[in-house]
Amino acid sequence: MKTLRQIIFTFVAVAGLAMAVSAQKNDQQKPPKDPPPVINPGQKPPKERPPREDKPKKPGMSFFVAAKRQDLDAA
Repeated sequence: MKTLRQIIFTFVAVAGLAMAVSAQKNDQQKPPKDPPPVINPGQKPPKERPPREDKPKKPGMSFFVAAKRQDLDAA
């Protein structure tokens, strides 16, 4: 019975590894590259400016600790 269990476990392990390898078979294909943009020597590229925001900046983080002090009087 122990030998049968080991043989079945071996077949299951081999089948699992074979499925894992076949799932990774096509991972090394690279996507096609886009063609480079065409630049004419007489044209200047348009300047893009980011939109201005007049909103005040928010603080990144604030931390406040408040504690109540208690004194014990022992007689």
